[in-house]
Amino acid sequence: MPGAKWLEMLLQHVPDRGAHLVRYYGWYSNRARGARKAEVADTEPVASVIEGVPEQVDPEVSRAARAAWARLIKKVYEADPLICPHCGGEMRFLAVIEEPEVIEHILRHLRLWDPRPPSQAPPEDDDWPINGQIPLTYEPLPAIA
Repeated sequence: MPGAKWLEMLLQHVPDRGAHLVRYYGWYSNRARGARKAEVADTEPVASVIEGVPEQVDPEVSRAARAAWARLIKKVYEADPLICPHCGGEMRFLAVIEEPEVIEHILRHLRLWDPRPPSQAPPEDDDWPINGQIPLTYEPLPAIA
């Protein structure tokens, strides 16, 4: 095939500049999304937030959020964060501490404060020679083709 003919066939698949490349149908179409948005706007009033006044959180929503947090931690780390590691009893949330000074004070009291960042290098292994190389082997593959 000549190069010009191949290039002509290839360029048939390149869209025009500014052409829409993705079209949505059904649930994701503009019409369906607009209808859902209008339906929600008609049924639920918009909550306004006054500056400086925090919104009151529904206790049921808060309880559900805590349960979701615990479930996700349990799923990722395979450990239930709300089970006491000593007695196995159920623990409850009292507070979330975010201030670095308070965290440092608590960790110093527990003698767990170590401000040094963790080492990024792998641990030294004295068994491996300094200029050693990994032994490489070659095993031919059978001819499949």
